[in-house]
Amino acid sequence: MNRTRRLAALGGLLLALSGCALNSRADETPAARPKPGTGLADVDPCALLTDAELTSSGASVPGYPNDNISWEPGCDFDGDPFGYSVFKNQEMSVAKYETQAEWARYEHRELQGRAAANAIGTGSTKARVCTTLFDAGGGVLIVTASELNDGGRDRCAESWRLAELIAPRVPR
Repeated sequence: MNRTRRLAALGGLLLALSGCALNSRADETPAARPKPGTGLADVDPCALLTDAELTSSGASVPGYPNDNISWEPGCDFDGDPFGYSVFKNQEMSVAKYETQAEWARYEHRELQGRAAANAIGTGSTKARVCTTLFDAGGGVLIVTASELNDGGRDRCAESWRLAELIAPRVPR
């Protein structure tokens, strides 16, 4: 998937998420790994998965920063059959996202002892995008898996799988 097609597929998700955190902000510049006590400020969404994990999932490396929403910096990874994105938001939580976004589906879950959810935004149902959110470092991490061509794959299982890899690498 090229970057233009990827951005188009994520458009519905970004619209849903952008209305969620109008009062949120991320002033700090991200780094590769968090320092104790800094929450998500030093978490670099492009460094949360290894090259081996990404390439075994069909993703291209390296990823590229996605700063379309200034208070929710992220990283995009083109791939086949899925493209992936990882975002962080230091002001939101899984519970806040549920109440502030329009979801076609919002399934509460628990990920390694953290509040979590698998969600599909109303604008993302046909785009084949699923979002896994989980609480981390006083904020939330957001992992998306998008399938541009409908091969009947489970995009929610895929975003969940990546979230399981990421969760131990970020602060609680």
